[in-house]
Amino acid sequence: MPGKRQSAGSSSVDNSEGGEYEQLNKAQRLKAAMYHGIKQIANEVEEEMDVSISSQVLASVSECLNRQVETYASDLELFARHAKRTNINVDDVKLLVRKNPVLLKHIEDLASEIVVDKDATKKPRKTSANADKKKGGSFN
Repeated sequence: MPGKRQSAGSSSVDNSEGGEYEQLNKAQRLKAAMYHGIKQIANEVEEEMDVSISSQVLASVSECLNRQVETYASDLELFARHAKRTNINVDDVKLLVRKNPVLLKHIEDLASEIVVDKDATKKPRKTSANADKKKGGSFN
């Protein structure tokens, strides 16, 4: 049965088929989570504005969001690859949002907060001069 996992000693499951099933299941869960989030926002909007939003509209918005997220992910991968890197970094995200000044400013603010937090949590490194002072040794 495709939905059941077998024990590690069993070898009747094809690994490539199992991997595809796992990936499909992950994609479906992600889409469901996005739909759920959109539904929650829609419920808040319905209450605040006293309107009704149909399930077809929610499904359309969910599909658009899914496609946009896939496009963003692909673009981020390409930006990093173009820079000959394997990891996506803040510069790639800034490049992605460069046409939205408000979002770019928000990303830059978040990035600067992260840098400040990292600097604050770093322990000062011992230099050889500091180590000599602690040992009581001096070159003078």
